[in-house]
Amino acid sequence: MSVRRSLFAVVLAALMFAGCANDRTEAAQVVEAAMRFRRADNRDKPAMADALRTTRCTAADVCRARDACLASAAATEKALQMKNEVEKGLSAIERGTLARDSAEANALPQKLDDAENLLKQGFELLPACDDEIMALKRTYGLR
Repeated sequence: MSVRRSLFAVVLAALMFAGCANDRTEAAQVVEAAMRFRRADNRDKPAMADALRTTRCTAADVCRARDACLASAAATEKALQMKNEVEKGLSAIERGTLARDSAEANALPQKLDDAENLLKQGFELLPACDDEIMALKRTYGLR
């Protein structure tokens, strides 16, 4: 009976270690994905936001960090997409392929305002992301 208990204890310890190692790996992946998003050029941010969005997490603290960073990244991503649409619209007006008095052209100023508000929201959400990333680094001994 004691051999069976010892074996059970060893198996349980191995499973717990594997779970911790998996959590550490996921934490490192979330930290890296968040940092890649931040370092990316604006044209690359949508792809980096997507990478963060698809980063796997199972531990509550890792998921909380990913979600906090994703909230900031998603707002920034959407703002950059809208800004790009405004630039394309202005370019179309200049080329004469979009009428200045069209509904699409008239919507451009509001779209630019919306993009600015989303960008501001993304910046406002950064501190929560930073806090969660720092917590992961402390918890899992990451750099």
